Order: sequence, then C-alpha cells, then structure tokens
Amino acid sequence: MVEIIIGNICSVLGMASDSFSSTRKTNRSMLLVQIISQVFYGTGSFVLKGYSAVVQNAVTVARNLIALKGKTNRIIEWIMILAGVFLGVAFNNRGLMGYLPIVANLEYSISVFYVKSERGLKVSFMVSSAMFSVFNLLLQNYVGFVTNIVVAVITLVAILRHGKKGERNGTVRDADATGMADEGPEERMTGGSDGPKK
Repeated sequence: MVEIIIGNICSVLGMASDSFSSTRKTNRSMLLVQIISQVFYGTGSFVLKGYSAVVQNAVTVARNLIALKGKTNRIIEWIMILAGVFLGVAFNNRGLMGYLPIVANLEYSISVFYVKSERGLKVSFMVSSAMFSVFNLLLQNYVGFVTNIVVAVITLVAILRHGKKGERNGTVRDADATGMADEGPEERMTGGSDGPKK
C-alpha cells in the first residue's frame, strides 16, 4: 500500500511539473521542466515496478538532454525511439501489460514523423493516451490513469470539433496550415510513463 501511495505522489509531482512546463516561454525552459517531470514519472513507475515504463522515461530524459544541446536530428530521434523499444522489451517485467507504454510511445513517435495532418496526430495522441491509461490502471497508478483518461477525452472532443468545423468550412487543416510541420519532434513530443505529451 505504501508503494501505491508513493507512486501516485510521484505522478502528482510529475503532473504539476508538466503543467508548469506548459507555462514556460521558451522550448529550452519547457524541455528542462519536462526532464524533471519525467524523473518524477519514472520514479513513480519504478516504485510501482513498471520497469518498461521507467525505460521510456529514461529515454525521454536522454532525448530532451540531446535536444537541449542542439544535437538532435532524425537519426538520433530514431536511435532514441528504437532504444525505447528494445530496452523496454528487455526490462519488461509485467507481461503483456508491460508492452503498453512501449507500443504507445512507438506509435506516437512514428506519427510525429510521418502523420502530416493535425487530425491524424491528435488521433495518434488520443490512442497513445488510452494505452497509457490502461497501463496506469493496471499498475495502480490512479493519478496517471485519471490524467490519461481526461487527456484522451479532451483530445477526442478536439477531434470531433475540428471535424465539424472542417465540414462547415469545407476544408481540413493540415500540418502546414497549423505550422506543426515546422516544429521538431522534441518540441511536439516528450512521451513518458504517464502518457505522451504534446
């Protein structure tokens, strides 16, 4: 019971630092705060013995540190993504449920590179959040579970609203129209054990 409480407290601290990161005015300060949040999320997953998720957090921290040094490119991003997959599988101690954070981060990471539409990226984000919510529930990380359910529902509402707006206007906005295609992956994604972050 003590482990569950500590793990959930770590998730609350991770959520708080994630929320704080969204108020930062530069990518650098946002990435720095997100590194802190990933440490909290990773600690929570470690306490709750979700080691495949801990690996995802560690890879995210490493990726953000590389991005802060300005050394990131597609090759490094793919190395980090594949490291998350291979290390996640190697450290998976939770059977099938342990694959959820691995698949969720892989699915969203690939979408960041290849999905050109805003709607497609939002759908990918929602699916990834849903996978993380199931993982967190099974891990007894109730804070992470509720957070990811809320994120998935908010994203679904945004997708539905966007669809209705596109139908009324007769257009569908794409990544170029939103400027999303100009952002680097490190600016749009900082996946971790409590879910993907945009």
